[in-house]
Amino acid sequence: MNPSPLSALPPPVLPTATGASWLVIGSMLADLAFETDKLGRFTAFGPGRVLGRQASEMLGAELASLLSGPSAEEAALSASEFRSIIVTICVECVAWHGRVRLHSFEPTPRLYRLSLAPRLSGGSVAGIYGLLFDMEAPEMALPSLADGTTTETQLRLSSVLDVETGFWTSKTFADEIARRLDRLDVEDQPGTLLYLGFSRAQETLWPAVAMRLAEELRDIVRPTDLLGRIDGTTIGLWCDNMDHLTGGERAAKFCTTLPALLPETTLITVGVSPRWPGSGEDASTVMEHAAVTLRLADFASAGEAGPMSAWRVWQTD
Repeated sequence: MNPSPLSALPPPVLPTATGASWLVIGSMLADLAFETDKLGRFTAFGPGRVLGRQASEMLGAELASLLSGPSAEEAALSASEFRSIIVTICVECVAWHGRVRLHSFEPTPRLYRLSLAPRLSGGSVAGIYGLLFDMEAPEMALPSLADGTTTETQLRLSSVLDVETGFWTSKTFADEIARRLDRLDVEDQPGTLLYLGFSRAQETLWPAVAMRLAEELRDIVRPTDLLGRIDGTTIGLWCDNMDHLTGGERAAKFCTTLPALLPETTLITVGVSPRWPGSGEDASTVMEHAAVTLRLADFASAGEAGPMSAWRVWQTD
């Protein structure tokens, strides 16, 4: 099990919809949506197969009991650690994200991306909401190229959600931005796109940096903001009603606060691309501007005193 740190949550505002509604929606976004009680025992599932079994067989079973390690000793240790995570989520009302290996209908345990959050009822924690993303699912595979390989770019473009961060992939991210532009024009409000890059990190660290950065951004962005994985070393953040000045302030704060929270104190570069109401710029144009400013920020990060985090704002003059 490769855990991620627990993230503190603000006091939640619960929707009036029934639990079944969120399970249906959750199953559209992930390979499995489920609920547990305070002991981590399954109490409900979204529609579809449950790790290759009937739902009736899984109700009451502990999620921790499905964990798998290379040895029986390691599997037992992982289950013990996982039970402590369940307790922490329920007691301290925090969220958890990580990668785990689970037993399923396959003879070999599979790797999953797991997200957990507290489930509240009557103002107190009653259990846990969970989402599972199968990181080894066959449907994620693409036809091979002539040389028998499949590129990472192809894999990302074929998906709605990025498997490492859970963010929108680049195309879906652009579509989601495009949905908002007409409304911003009617309201005479700007929007701003920020590209956060970490290309100066070692390539072997890119997945770890992306997942850690995703966890930090989830905790600090507004509910109305959009997050997307643009490519292997770039995260996109779209903010409604934000102008270039506020975008620049946020970029500067990212550059000063995020590196210390990332593996190997990874440097961050940020490109800021504002979009003004009535400009006629579509989502692809704004994303092109963000890519250009990110590249300029990357050039600026190679300072005379050594590499440093840097940010730049798109200028229309």
